[in-house]
Amino acid sequence: MEKGVCPICASDGLEKKETTEVFQYKGKSISIDNYVSYKCSVCEESIVDRDTLKKSGKILKDFEREIDGLLKSDDIKRIRRKLNLTQEEISSLLGGGLKAFARYENCQVTQSKVMDNLLRILDKDPTTINILKPQHQRITKITSIFKLRDLFSYHLSGDIIPADADVKLEAMG
Repeated sequence: MEKGVCPICASDGLEKKETTEVFQYKGKSISIDNYVSYKCSVCEESIVDRDTLKKSGKILKDFEREIDGLLKSDDIKRIRRKLNLTQEEISSLLGGGLKAFARYENCQVTQSKVMDNLLRILDKDPTTINILKPQHQRITKITSIFKLRDLFSYHLSGDIIPADADVKLEAMG
C-alpha cells in the first residue's frame, strides 16, 4: 500500500485506499467504485484524491439532478448542440451569466428549475429559440428593405402580413 506524508500532521502515516463509496441524497443512494482516498494512521484525517473528487463530483451532481427531476449535464449539452449554439451564445440568450452553460455542462453548478423548463421547451421545439434571439439574428438571407418584414408586420404595398407568416420574399435585383 502506498504511503505518503500527511498534509495535516506531517507524519509518514498517509495510506492510499480504493473503495466503493456510497452516497445518500434525499433518501436515495448511489455507489461510486474506485473511490480513491488517503487516511492518516496517526491523526486519522481522510483526504480524497483530486481526480476522484472531479470524477465523483460530476457523478454526484448528475445524481442529485436526476433525483430533483432536472436535466443531467449530458442532456444540457445535447440540447445546446441541437440548437447549434456555443456555451457563450446560449448563456447570452437564456441568461445566467456568460459561463453558466459551461458550469452546467461540467457539473460545477446545478441549473434552476426555470432554466431546466426552458431547456426542455427548446428541446421539444428548437424554433422557439427565435423568440429569444435579438431581432438582427432572426433575419435570414432576405436582403435590404424586405428585412423590415420582421420588424414591421406589413410590406411596401401596405398589405398586412403576420410577423410569423411563412412568406418567401425575393431580393429586388
